[in-house]
Parts: sequence; C-alpha cells; structure tokens
Amino acid sequence: MYYSVPERPTCYYHLSGDTLPDVISTDERFASDVTEFMRQEIRRSGGQEVLFVGHLDSSGLVVTVEVFARGSETSVAAPAEFCERGDVVIHNHPSGVLRPSDADVAVAARLAELGIGSALVDNNVDSVYFLVEPLAPADIVPLDVNELAAHIEDGGAVAAMMAEFRVRPSQVAMLRSVAASFNDDAVLAAEAGTGVGKSFAYLIPAVAWAAANRERVVIATATINLQQQLIEKDLKTVQKALGTSVATALVKGRGNYLCPRRLEEQREESPLFGDDETFKAIAEWAGTTATGSRSDLPFYITDELWSRVNSEADTCSAARCPNRERCFVLAARREAAAAQILVANHHLVFSDLAIRRAGAGWEGTAVLPAFQRLIFDEAHNLERAATSFFSDSVSFHAINRQLGRLLRRRGTRRFGLVERMPGLESSPDLLGAVETEIDRVRAQAEQLNDALVAFVGEEGTWRLTEKTVAVFRRDIATVLSDTYRALMTLAARMTAVSRGIDDKYREDPSFLQWVAVTRRVESIGSVLDRFQQGEYDDESVFWLDYHRSARGPGWVGVIITPLDLRDLMEEAVFAPYPTVVLTSATLAVNGSFAFWADRIGLPLAEDRTMAEQYPSPFDYARRVLLAVPSDAPFPDNPQYNGFLAVLVQRLVNASGGGALILFTSYRQMTEIFNATAPFLEARGYPCIRQGTDDRGKLLDQFREENSGVLFATDSFWEGVDAPGDTLRLVVVCRLPFRVPTDPVQKARAEAVEERGGNAFIEFSLPQAVTRLKQGFGRLMRRFDDYGVVVVTDPRMIRKHYGRIFWESLPPARPVIAVGEEVVEEVAAHLAKMRRE
Repeated sequence: MYYSVPERPTCYYHLSGDTLPDVISTDERFASDVTEFMRQEIRRSGGQEVLFVGHLDSSGLVVTVEVFARGSETSVAAPAEFCERGDVVIHNHPSGVLRPSDADVAVAARLAELGIGSALVDNNVDSVYFLVEPLAPADIVPLDVNELAAHIEDGGAVAAMMAEFRVRPSQVAMLRSVAASFNDDAVLAAEAGTGVGKSFAYLIPAVAWAAANRERVVIATATINLQQQLIEKDLKTVQKALGTSVATALVKGRGNYLCPRRLEEQREESPLFGDDETFKAIAEWAGTTATGSRSDLPFYITDELWSRVNSEADTCSAARCPNRERCFVLAARREAAAAQILVANHHLVFSDLAIRRAGAGWEGTAVLPAFQRLIFDEAHNLERAATSFFSDSVSFHAINRQLGRLLRRRGTRRFGLVERMPGLESSPDLLGAVETEIDRVRAQAEQLNDALVAFVGEEGTWRLTEKTVAVFRRDIATVLSDTYRALMTLAARMTAVSRGIDDKYREDPSFLQWVAVTRRVESIGSVLDRFQQGEYDDESVFWLDYHRSARGPGWVGVIITPLDLRDLMEEAVFAPYPTVVLTSATLAVNGSFAFWADRIGLPLAEDRTMAEQYPSPFDYARRVLLAVPSDAPFPDNPQYNGFLAVLVQRLVNASGGGALILFTSYRQMTEIFNATAPFLEARGYPCIRQGTDDRGKLLDQFREENSGVLFATDSFWEGVDAPGDTLRLVVVCRLPFRVPTDPVQKARAEAVEERGGNAFIEFSLPQAVTRLKQGFGRLMRRFDDYGVVVVTDPRMIRKHYGRIFWESLPPARPVIAVGEEVVEEVAAHLAKMRRE
C-alpha cells in the first residue's frame, strides 16, 4: 500500500485557513516535542516523504509518534499492520500542497475501515490536514465471570436447556479460567479430562466477549467432526443460553469449494478422459447447492477428480473471473467477514498466521478476516499441524499436476492452458518451445521418481545428514539437479510467453492462470534446488518419504521440515494475540505441561501464561479396569505376536465383543487380524480392519454393531467416539513410541541430545504417554460408560519409566496378573457393570 503526492507545481502558494478550512496549525493537534521530532526526521530524509504513526491522548492530541517508513518525493509505503485502532498515519507532502491525491484518499479509506486516521503535513510540520479522524479505541467490557459461570451451575440456563446436563466442578473452574484469560489478556493452557465439557467452558466466554466487545474470536480444531459439532449444536445452545445473536461461520480452505470456472473447463475436457458422466453430475449439483462445498456432495468423488474442479489460489482470477457472481469461495468469505465467531481447522489457521507473519499484518484480511482472540481445541496436535504446514514438499505428482494444467493429451485432442492462452496465434514458436519443455520436465520427473524409489528402497524414508550426503551426491544429486534445470527452463519459456502477450489480454483468466502456474513451477524448482545442493543446516530436516501404491511403483516426496517450531509459534501465535486458549484432554505428562509447552514454544514462565488441569468427572476407579498381563513377552520377542493373538481372542470372548484393538504397526495389525478374525467371526463377533474402507464408514459400521471388533492403528488412537455398549474393551497392543527411524523424529531427538538433554526421557517418552492417554480416552465418553483397557506391553510394569504411564492416566482400578487371570478379571468387571 502506497501514498503518492501530486507532481511538484511550478509555483507555490501558501495554504491557510482561508484557502482550505480543514488545514489547521499543528499546534492545535500535535504536542510540541512531537512537532520538533517530525521536523528533524523529515530533514534527515532530505525532505522526502516520511511516514509516521501517531498515538493520541484522550483529548485527541498526538502525544507520541514513530517513524515506520521513508519514501521518495512522490510516494511512501503505508504499513497498516503496524497500527492499531485509534492511531493516526501521518505523512508529509514535500511540495507543501496539502491537497490529498487519489492514492491518499484510497489508502485513507482502507485505514479508516480499521479505525485508523490519516493526516498530511508540510515539510516544516507547521500545518496539518486530517483526511480521516481516528476512531477512539473501544472501551473493553470485561466479562462478569460469576454471571457466566452461573449458566453451567445448578439452575443455570444451559442446565435448564439440556435434560442430560450435569453440573461439573471442573467445567465451571475451566470456564472461569477462560473468562479470566479474556479479561487479563492471558495465555491459558487447559488440560480438560474426558467428560469435563471443555467446549462449553470456552464457548460461553468466547461468545460473551464477542457480543460485548465486537471482537472476532477464532476457534481452531483438528477434526471436522468437532468443527461441525461446534457450529451445528454447541454454539446454538450457548447463544440461546446467553441470549446473544453473534454471527458464526465454519471456515474451510478454498480447496473444499467447487470452482464454477474450472468445472466449465473440465466439462469441455471430460469426454477426452472418460469422465463425462461424473462432471455432468457435478454440474447438476452445482446448479442447486447453496455452498459448493465438497462435504455437501450427494455422491462420492475421488480426490483426483475433485482436484480438477475445486478452487485453488494459484489459478484464481479473483475480481477478473467471469464467474465471480457464482463463486462459492467469495460467498464463504463474505459470510466469514460478517461473523464474529469463526470455526476453522488448525491447518487453515496456520495458513492465515503464516501470511500475516510474512508481512500481511494482523489488522487486515489474510486467509481469515482479522481476529483478536484465538482458541485452539485438540491442542495436543499443534506441533504436528504446524510441522505439516511449515514443511515444503515436492513430488512427481505435484510436478505432474502443474504440467497437466498446461497440457493434457489423448490421441489427437489437446486441452490445457497451452490451448487456451489468448493472443498467441501468431507466435507458434513460443508455444512450441513451451510444449517441448513440458514433455522434457514430465520425462525428467518420472526419471527422478524412479531413482528416488530405488534409492529409498524398503526403508521408506531417508534423511540427508553429514554421514549420508556423500551417498546422496553419488546416487541422486545429478538426476535431481537435471530435474531442477528442466523446471527452471520451462519457467523461463513460460515467462517469455507472458511477456509476449498483448496488454489487452492480460486480464484474461487464462493468462492469469498461466502466470500462477509459472510461479508454482518456480516454487517447486526452488525446493529441489535447496535439496540438490546437499546443504543440510541446523534449522531444517531434509528427508525423503516413500508413498507406496497398489497401482504402480508409488512416489517419493522430497521434503524440507523445520526442526524447531518455537520461534515460529511465538511470532505467529503468542506475541500478536492478547488471548490464546489451548485446550485438550491430553497436554500434561505426569502432571507437567513442560514437554508439550517446550515443543510449541509456549512461554510457561511468563506472567501472562496460565497452565491448569481440570480432572475428568467420570468415576474411573469404579467403572474402568486397567490391566497389564504380567506374563507377556516384550514386543520385540518373536513369541510376542503369538501370545497377543491368543490373548486378543480370549479378551474379546470375555467382553462379548465391543472391542477396539489398537496397534502402532500396520504390519502387526494385519498379522493379528489374520490370526484372530476367523475365530472371532465364528463366535459371532464381526471383525473390521482399518484400510478396507473409508475411516468414517468403518466407524459407522462399528457403531452399528454391539459386538463388533475394530482392528486399527494410527488415526484411530483419537477421534473415535463410540459411547455406550458399542465399546467396552480397548486393547493397546504396544506402547505407542514413535518409530525411531522417522527422519523428523530422529532429527528432533538428536537436537535434544545436542543441547545436553536425554532424548528418550524428554522427547520419546512424553510423546508415547500423550498417545496412550489418547487411546485410553476412547473408552469412557459418557457418565454411564464403563469398560476395560488392557495394555499388553509388559514395559508398563517391567521398565522404570512404566510408572510415568500409570501416573499420567486417569485413576482406573489397576490389575496386574498373568493373561489368564486378566481375562477372568475382564469378564467379572464387565458382568458387574452390566448388573449395575
């Protein structure tokens, strides 16, 4: 954003109150030391433009100023991100003419939307012209903590609305802490055990704050299920209880929305690729849907097909799009802009924060509209979400995707931007050169992928280190370098095409897409260039990740991941926002937040940070049994899987099904499933295995069965909500330590050792404890739930660190006995609970 001034006139005239009534003496609005400071800074700049941000007292007098930009005789940058409501942006007109230019007025209008004023002064700071008066900072209305807490106490509004509602002291205590974090501009880490009702504990203060102070609050979660629950159920209940009508919106990434323009393009191509019926069905749906969101599609569509019609920032024509009036992304953004409570996922919020941190500032719109308070639910996932977002990744598929946008062929028919680019009818040589480079990049990328697949081998991952760099340079660096050069040559050819386009075609959507794809090709090349240099550093992990495929050799991702997220989190999250609430059922390890806080840079030692635990109200001691078979072999013993297969059969038989069997290894899960499923199904226990269908469908199938057995790994350790008799037995087949060969895991463990710490105690163990707490939490979802958790890994009782696992879990009744006795205890406990 820039200010500019009229050209210097050939003659000068004095501006006085008689000439322009709004031009006044700076003595009326500026403190004398402010005036003198500004004169000195303007003289120091050689009389060229200087931008100041002024801060006013309660009478409207500018009492302090800061220099934020210096420009030329005709323009200066106006960085709104450095200003707050009630400030005034001031810059000088070297000409002495205090008549605002069109650019001055346009920038002043934008600043005015943020409550920021604008003013012009002459070089001697004798006169000032206010284009826009700043809005006084709104008086903050603190929350009445007692009044809000009363809503979830006996006789409260929420209790009156919900027949199943129970007063929970932990929920009341958490609500009070969240409200205090809003009132005191604090950071709150809140571990809320299962059943606390943390959603109401943060929603009630958030909605009340937004209603009272007109500030926007963003709530970020890890799962779509929780986002939908908040929007469709919990927020409606809270608003009704509070008597508020604060606008709310579920915000999704643009990739979730249909792009009408891309759909039209794909319908032209669909006969070429045999997808005519699919795109015809999407077009029919597009004519009736109100949202254009993929989640509202009444039929299934593959990720590959959706990626050809969804909205993408790289190819968006924005205001120049001929389908602008039908744009679902713009409609969603308008809804978000009008809302004061936004619900989004972690990745989308990090996308927004990264853009702001990179220079977009905190006061305007980035991915999300500007917001003032931030709540992270499911905050145990923050390190993983931030790691994923801030990693750079390139693969054969990513390259092919960009090439497909440029040119796709089937027989003699051709589609893509190469065919649609306007104004190149007379320049076939340019397009021919581009097409040649497209084919060369495609062949080179395939060659690179084949080399990477062979290089990574069965290990599946590989990391660039001081020890491995020589092998990398010998086997991979050359083909990777060749691919980089091919990409850069293609980008150069595309840039040459862009330069040759007549100005009249530069607003055409196809031209804008061409420029966007050029940038994307350059971006892919830059990642490969960093990697092919073979220069590892202390701040990043350079690694390869093999994704196997049943339909081919698979593909390898070339990835650069930040080693340490603490500074990123401080700059993007904790420093700019006065209130940040982070909550989950699993944040602390053995009563301490230190591990999790250190991983995400949470400043526990600062006065503004609060860290509290709110215990679950469930009666674990009476309703849950936690058992470990004392005769189990260690997991690395060849006899372990045989022991496990027999024990799982007996445990499921004792529970009558309703079991979730959790693994840390897909291979072990498959082996145990194959060994036990025939026996269990013969006894009437339907067996379901992860990987046989969509995760949601598997969970629906499991919930429909009172005697089902679900064998699962990875993502099923959390987010599984199966209350009642559906789930009464959880078997944890191995303590969930992360695979030590994972490149990022290993690099971060090494970093702990290098700074003098113990990687196992300070890194691996806390991660495993947190994961076990997540798995344990699948069992009890309601007050009347009951059941058994069996951890078959004997390290729980035979290793000195086992006590940390025990002490970090809820206080269930412990049983340590040989496997046969554990089975008997399981049957007895469940029979007793059924009788009660």
